[in-house]
Parts: sequence; C-alpha cells; structure tokens
Amino acid sequence: MDYEGDRGKGKAGLELLVRDLALCLSVHRDRGPAMVWPDGVDAVLSGDGGVRRGREGPRREPDGVAAGTAKLTSSLGELLGCRVGSSYLTLPTGTRNAGNTAATDLVFLPVRGSCGGRVEPAPPGRARAVLDRPLELRLRVGEALYVPYGLGYELNQAHAPCTLLVLALHPPVW
Repeated sequence: MDYEGDRGKGKAGLELLVRDLALCLSVHRDRGPAMVWPDGVDAVLSGDGGVRRGREGPRREPDGVAAGTAKLTSSLGELLGCRVGSSYLTLPTGTRNAGNTAATDLVFLPVRGSCGGRVEPAPPGRARAVLDRPLELRLRVGEALYVPYGLGYELNQAHAPCTLLVLALHPPVW
C-alpha cells in the first residue's frame, strides 16, 4: 500500500481510514500513545455529521454506528499482520471510566459525541517508559487515540452521550 503519493485519490473511505490508522500504528506501535486524524472517517460516519445506522441481527451494532466494522478490522489486521477485534463503548453524560490498563494495543474512535481522555505513564517494570507525565486530551468524532499495551488510560468528561468504536490489536495466532 502506498502511504505517500496521491493522498488517496480514487480510494474509498474505508481504504483511506485503514491506510491512515495503519501508518500511525506502524510508527507508534509499542512506542507510545498517539493521536491520528484519519482520512476516510466517513466510512464509519454519515455525511450529516451523525452516525450511520448499524446492521440488524444478533450482534447488532449500536444505533447510529456504521455497519462494516468487520471489513475495517479484517483490512487493518491484514495490513498490520495481527488480529483486530472491535467493540463499542458508550459513555453516558458525566461518566468517568477510570483505572483501566490496556490489556492489548487499543484504538479509540469516537463515532458520536466527544470525551476527555488521559493516558498514564506505565508503572516501573510493567511496560517501556514512554511518558514522564500523564497525557490529557479531548477526543472528538473524526479523531483516533492509540493506547499501547500496558499503559493506563481513562475516558471521562462526556458532556453528552459518547459512543466509541474500540479496536483491539492482538498478536497473530500462527
């Protein structure tokens, strides 16, 4: 896949999203947290700034979330050479989701609303030290936050309900 060149001319939204996420992860994976503003985010969002309606069925995606996350996870996994799982996390207004440690590499993509985020430095001996103090940010629709394995994180300050697509990157099973 060409990461330079034509900046995605003629490519579909999902292909652009996968390309930009893969580029970010190829640089930052196992090194430290990262923010990315991927092209092609419209592959998971509708054109009116809302989110598309999810698929129906036993494993229905939340209202407003685009169907097609299976294609996103399989394409990203193929490009990175790992297994990628997905889930949705909804933060009600005022929720504080604190005290989490990334059990695997995670990517958070808000698909509705926004929330605060905090990534903690790794405790000594648990993971490679990449931060000397907490990283605090605001995560909005159209942005993605990468949190490497072993780092603590918190999602908070949802002023309105916030739905995040959570991608979990797992080592390959050979």
